[in-house]
Amino acid sequence: MAQRLLGTAFHDVVRPPLGHGLTSVDVYVTSQCNRRCTYCFLPSEFFTSGARMSLDAFSGVVTWCLRHGVGEITLLGGEPSLHPSFAEMVAAASGQGLDVRVVTNGARRFRRLMEDGVVGPDNLSRVAVSLDTLDENVQDGLRGPGAWRDAMDTVRLLGRQGVLFDINVTGVRSVLGGLDALIRFADEAGCRRVNVHWPSTIGLGRELAAEQIPDPMEWLDLVTVISKRAETRPDLFVEIERGFLAEGEPLAECALPVFSNLQILPDGRAYRCGLLVDQVGMASLAMQDDQLLLTRPGSGEDLLEATMSPACSSCPAMSADGRRACIYDKVSSVRLA
Repeated sequence: MAQRLLGTAFHDVVRPPLGHGLTSVDVYVTSQCNRRCTYCFLPSEFFTSGARMSLDAFSGVVTWCLRHGVGEITLLGGEPSLHPSFAEMVAAASGQGLDVRVVTNGARRFRRLMEDGVVGPDNLSRVAVSLDTLDENVQDGLRGPGAWRDAMDTVRLLGRQGVLFDINVTGVRSVLGGLDALIRFADEAGCRRVNVHWPSTIGLGRELAAEQIPDPMEWLDLVTVISKRAETRPDLFVEIERGFLAEGEPLAECALPVFSNLQILPDGRAYRCGLLVDQVGMASLAMQDDQLLLTRPGSGEDLLEATMSPACSSCPAMSADGRRACIYDKVSSVRLA
């Protein structure tokens, strides 16, 4: 029996529109984490909640994905490999024909499961490893002691086992000077994508020191540099959130009306925008068994979508000057043919 949200009244079944752009569903299977990254977009209450998705509830998400033509499921946390049923979840999804992606900080348990052959090239389509810099002191200062070593050991293990992998970079100012070196390392290590995130100041990131947040011109210069990169391998590219808009330029696309994103928390709460997952009150959807249900009509995301202008001027992610771009608006380097 799948877990239920206590005190929640369920309403209409929600289905993605025809022609939706939803290709992967993000499932936060556990709030347990071996790190407390200074810029995490999830709040401290999430990590102290002890929330954990049941295997039955996860199976319901798999069924939902299959029903609606979503080909990939992504396991996140916390650190997803710390869930006691992590291996069973990977097997359940891959066994139903879904591609399985995992976002990990490189925890020892993840490597142990790979070394034991429980998870690996037979059931993982790709893995994203959180690695911001080749500077061990900087990485450990941002994510905690041992973070750099865990990430590096995991990258090397993925390469040896032939599992496709990405490197996720949170672009705080202290790592930007070493980004070129990190991309060269990624190229040599066989990485598929280097994914550079703007440091979202939500969740734990609300306490991020101001000097760690790049200014608009600094970030726009970096976006320009990456957009002009020509990679040496056809199977590698660098991707970066555009971050800021030119004056008078509207947001390119919003994930709410087009349903291009779905994030499900351990208790079943579901969001179509990742910038809202730190706010319980913004959840208007929930995954119950194998159905996505509208739980709070006219509230949270549901209200936001109904009142949003075409230019997304009411988006809470926009800064006071209106120049912040959506986290789903990205620019990529040039890939070789």
